[in-house]
Amino acid sequence: MESRSGLEIESAAYNEFLTLWNQGAFEKQRLGQAFYNYFHLHRLTDQAFLHGLYEADGKKALVVISRLFQIK
Repeated sequence: MESRSGLEIESAAYNEFLTLWNQGAFEKQRLGQAFYNYFHLHRLTDQAFLHGLYEADGKKALVVISRLFQIK
């Protein structure tokens, strides 16, 4: 799937994140929030394209992630 932003995440790093998520490592966080924090997305200058990611949870968060990032 082509990403509008052109940002890429290595599949190994993404899979590690998902493993930690499934193990409950991000207690009291939404999936989008955990993703944002895990990958330190606050460091990006352009935050506008990330709108909705931090607030998203569950399947919605996975859809937002797949739209914003290329997993390679």
